[in-house]
Amino acid sequence: MNEALKSLYLEEVDGIRRCTAEEMEQLFMEGSDEAKARLIEGNLFRVTEAARFFESPVAAFMDLVQEGSLALTMFVHAQDGFSKSTEAEMDAAIDEALRTYAAQEEDSRKAGEELSVRLNVLNEVCVKLAEELGREATAEEVGKKVNMDPEDVRYLMRIALTAVNKDNN
Repeated sequence: MNEALKSLYLEEVDGIRRCTAEEMEQLFMEGSDEAKARLIEGNLFRVTEAARFFESPVAAFMDLVQEGSLALTMFVHAQDGFSKSTEAEMDAAIDEALRTYAAQEEDSRKAGEELSVRLNVLNEVCVKLAEELGREATAEEVGKKVNMDPEDVRYLMRIALTAVNKDNN
């Protein structure tokens, strides 16, 4: 489905006439809402090119397009005129937004992996303590075993229960 959506979007963007430097200068000088809309539409190719570069298993193409389109829109609306560096600045604004988004997604992935490891350790400790004690271990007992605050243990256990409940629904 994602590949089909990506393909459809790319086909649509490829069908849009790109803004030339001369047209961009004229549109920035005009400054109307219609001119800004044309600037955004005529430069969407910049977003798709950048999104292709930053696309990864962590940062999906269409999410990158959304971030890049927002950066493009903000850039166009913030400009007061056109200069020789405007196109480079536009590309830089899009790239920075996508770089930031990709980095945040990677950080989220790493945090998720770390959380998963911690939950697995807690689960193993809970199982072992239950076998040793002949009953379910308390958060205090688990915390003492893994050198963790009991409130943190409760919090992680709630996260695990929420994830299990979502999987079962």
